[in-house]
Amino acid sequence: MTTTASNAFAVQVAAALPLAQAAAVMAPGSWATFNCNYSTGTLSALLDVGGGKRCTEYSDKMIWDSGRKQIYFTGGGHGQQEKTIVYSDATNTWTDLGSPPWFSVNPGGATHGYQHNAFFGSTQYYLQFATAILHTRDVVSGAWGVLSTNGIDLGSDGALGSAEWFPTFGTGSLIIVDGNGGGVYRWNGASWSVVGTPTMGGYHNVGVYSPIKDLLYFGGGNGSTQLYTMSKTGVITARANCPIDFGIVQSCTTVDPVSGKLVLACIDQVIRVYDPVTNTWTTDTAPPVGFWSGTIYSEGAVMGITAAPIYDYGVTMFITISGPTIYLRKGR
Repeated sequence: MTTTASNAFAVQVAAALPLAQAAAVMAPGSWATFNCNYSTGTLSALLDVGGGKRCTEYSDKMIWDSGRKQIYFTGGGHGQQEKTIVYSDATNTWTDLGSPPWFSVNPGGATHGYQHNAFFGSTQYYLQFATAILHTRDVVSGAWGVLSTNGIDLGSDGALGSAEWFPTFGTGSLIIVDGNGGGVYRWNGASWSVVGTPTMGGYHNVGVYSPIKDLLYFGGGNGSTQLYTMSKTGVITARANCPIDFGIVQSCTTVDPVSGKLVLACIDQVIRVYDPVTNTWTTDTAPPVGFWSGTIYSEGAVMGITAAPIYDYGVTMFITISGPTIYLRKGR
């Protein structure tokens, strides 16, 4: 909230910030464009990593810090720069923090974000593409570090899936989902263990936590329609298959910040919603035509679209490749 002087006696009146204002007037299930400020001048410049590439390609998950009301994302282009970008609700501004320290040491190759961003407390976690290196960033100081991944075997191709924080699993657990590796891994604050090895696609897997349903939705990946949920005690349950393949480049996978249901923006340009209570899939209101990636990338309509559920305001923020543009979807 900001304050403005209401009269000559300088009485301060609370004024809602732009994101809160935009969310407040949206109807459940509706979509709207949302204008932000950018340290780089434009959204295109913010996403640019050179060579006609953008930092959000081969990724679909940003992370919301409710305490500080910020969004964090690290990712990169194919054979191009890797960077971290941050949104501040207080100033309605996206800031380009530049490349992380390891990028200059090992430039080149793919540097994609996949679903490798996670967050808890004051720490952004980032699982480096095609490795088993788990980086940490203190969001206050900006300092990067490394969290040990001893006990993880992500296969010869390294990480190509999801990292997500599960706050009620034990005293809090970092979860890695990777179909090409050991399946589902858990870090309990001291060590790693295998939670389960359910069948998924070999890579491009997803895993997103719903604080409202208190469970992790995960699965998918290349050639896979299989959805699972995991409880806070580590119980994995096979759910109704998605009507089409889902995962990185097949869908933008996120959580409805009001109902806690799973929401997929799918490659066939259909919004699909999964309800864990009824174990059913339904379709939902389509976004504006400009939302989809079109032919910008050969991978299809959702390539490079990223999302962050913003529980404080009941909306999900999407950054699209087409335009590029920022959209909000009101939860329901």
